[in-house]
Amino acid sequence: MNGPARVHDGLASILQKLEEEIFFAILDVALDIENELIIGSQAVFVPIRRLYVRYEILCPVNSVGAADRYCELRWKALTFLKKYSFVGSFEYREQGGHRWQGLVEVTVPELDHFAKLLTQLRIEEDRRNPGQQMEADISSATARLVQLADSFHRVALRLRGRRAGKEPILINDEYDVQYVLAALLETRFEDIRPEEWGPSYAGGSNRVDFLLKNESVLVETKMTRSGLTDRRLGEELIIDIAHYKQRQDCNALVCFVYDPEHRLTNPLGIENDLSKTTDNLDVRVLIRPKS
Repeated sequence: MNGPARVHDGLASILQKLEEEIFFAILDVALDIENELIIGSQAVFVPIRRLYVRYEILCPVNSVGAADRYCELRWKALTFLKKYSFVGSFEYREQGGHRWQGLVEVTVPELDHFAKLLTQLRIEEDRRNPGQQMEADISSATARLVQLADSFHRVALRLRGRRAGKEPILINDEYDVQYVLAALLETRFEDIRPEEWGPSYAGGSNRVDFLLKNESVLVETKMTRSGLTDRRLGEELIIDIAHYKQRQDCNALVCFVYDPEHRLTNPLGIENDLSKTTDNLDVRVLIRPKS
């Protein structure tokens, strides 16, 4: 197996020789690992299939075959990382009973070695696709929003259990979700614009909950309630997405749906159906907590 010093000497040449699919698969997986390391996870887990596809070349169409190919490419990327000692090991962990829902547990024995890989990957990405900083900003913002969404329910539970006779902070409706999420956003983003009005669409206008100005990303929040079925939620989100497509100041929309009582019967289906890129707007739907 190649030692780190030897790999670094020829890494740029190795990356340049890779075909587009496998190069972007390696970059895709490396960014997932980086996100886990940033938040200080004790164990690093990356999904075998991301719901939000960073690079269209990895999954250009929404089909079973394309999704299987995407998973295969990510597995090959992990094999590459292990071959050159950027990861120590990786092992598939089944989640949810479907092959696409599994996680891969990864070890990263030498952080400096991995950091140098990331540097070279970004240099090569810029060589292949110069001027893609906007896409990088959107990808980074989305990754941070996913982290906040994943931790939101744990925060909500912590706020319920205040000590010394203090009144608990309860999340009962969408306004409470917005209140807590606004505080969490402040920990990850610099310029957050609350309650931005959107343009008129089909005779009405809409108000988005937050605009992340520097990243050109809109954030919409919802909370499930009695009578909000899967179908009705999907219809509401479709209308919201159509509104936000009219805006000229955003390139991505993240819809966070808080479902603490697990009222929705098929949250993963809603996420998969609506998380896509259309009319130059990247849409990501996050329903949390997961079942």
